[in-house]
Amino acid sequence: MRTLRLGPLGITTHRRTLAVGLVLLAALAAVAIFALTSGQSNVTVADALRAAVGIPVGAPADFIVGHVRAPRALTAILVGAMLGLSGAVLQSLTRNPLASPDFIGISAGAGTGAVLTIWLIGATSLWVTAAGAITGALLTAGLILALSWRRGVVPLRLILAGIAMGFVAQAATQYALTRMDVHDAGNALGWLVGAVTGRTWTHVTVAAAMLAVLLPLILWHARSLRTMEMGDDAARALGIPVASARGVLAVAAVVLAAGAVAVTGPIGFIALVSPALALRLTRSAGVTLIPSALMGALLLLTADQVAQLMPSTLQFPVGIFTAAVGAPYLLWLVWRASRGGPS
Repeated sequence: MRTLRLGPLGITTHRRTLAVGLVLLAALAAVAIFALTSGQSNVTVADALRAAVGIPVGAPADFIVGHVRAPRALTAILVGAMLGLSGAVLQSLTRNPLASPDFIGISAGAGTGAVLTIWLIGATSLWVTAAGAITGALLTAGLILALSWRRGVVPLRLILAGIAMGFVAQAATQYALTRMDVHDAGNALGWLVGAVTGRTWTHVTVAAAMLAVLLPLILWHARSLRTMEMGDDAARALGIPVASARGVLAVAAVVLAAGAVAVTGPIGFIALVSPALALRLTRSAGVTLIPSALMGALLLLTADQVAQLMPSTLQFPVGIFTAAVGAPYLLWLVWRASRGGPS
């Protein structure tokens, strides 16, 4: 198959992968335009695009689009991309389709870190909360790694240790909620559901800053990630510094997941499903980073729009919606394994 070599990073992209990426980008743009223009107050596409970038067009577009719809849509896009990318890296490193941050307890650890930060130091800044979420996620990931290590990471032990740590983190979060002020506990509970409602440009800035730092770092190690999928011995034979590359990629994936939790709260199944769908569409033999990020952004933004279109009595946060839709996918994975597929 003919390939294209893009940029100084030496990332080799198959034509099909590039085509899938362009299609996902076009679909994401279409859903984003729909998110900016649809609602109780319809706004033309031209006015919505101007208001989204801060060009005054007059009421009500300036407020509805510039302060409500645009931050919400961009938050969903950025957080979805962060989750998709985090899931792709973790699944590639562990060679296990279940190794997503929400399934193995990293997102729960990030949520616990954020809640403890709010409770113990009374944090009101999103940046401080994000720091607490990152700390909680890194500590949780370290404990999971220690529990799953046996002359290397054992995939089954990793999944079981992650599930166990997720329950421990949830218990710690519940305890913190019982000790918090009623007002703070109510806000924390609403945040723990996972939602993009009411997000502001501050949330967009935090998510964009973290993605801008970590995406180039991950792409720089993309070749190492693909090579390590063939096994550590083969990667070392090809000159890949396996230990350092795995450490950098793992930390980057954990920080991405923690940043997503800090901005929107825990949102399940996006990180689990996006890499698998991207692999099926691209028919790639290994990890597909950019398509996974685009798929995550498209899934989360679409899920939020579908949730908004439901009757008012049935509307619920996007975190609940993604869990309801993602659960059948997890059951399908289990069924596939029971029929002799990859376990």
